[in-house]
Amino acid sequence: MILDSWAWVEYFLGSPSGKKVRQFILGKDLCCSVLSIAEVADWCVRNGLDSRKYLETITALATVLVFDSEMAEKAGNSLAGLKRNSPGIGMVDAIIYAQALSAGLLLVTGDRHFEGLPGVHFVD
Repeated sequence: MILDSWAWVEYFLGSPSGKKVRQFILGKDLCCSVLSIAEVADWCVRNGLDSRKYLETITALATVLVFDSEMAEKAGNSLAGLKRNSPGIGMVDAIIYAQALSAGLLLVTGDRHFEGLPGVHFVD
């Protein structure tokens, strides 16, 4: 399964949603998009946190997935369709979703942009 940025942030915060994420992923093989690494780093900076500590935790728990031009094309081709069902979804989310689908991984998130999409485990 692949955790998106929302799931990682809630996991780190230990919020009620983060506790649900923690229970759901316990003992499972995890992946993370390299783009989620960037988003978590941004979250850390905006909140005055040491990003290295959080990113080291992610890389210790999950395999980091990179993307190439083929994956970028898939995400770009799917973005317009995703926006019909989820206005406001951006390219980063489209790439993370394309990575999950291409790898046959369940995407774990509570980001409303992904709610109701196939292959998504939505956490409230």
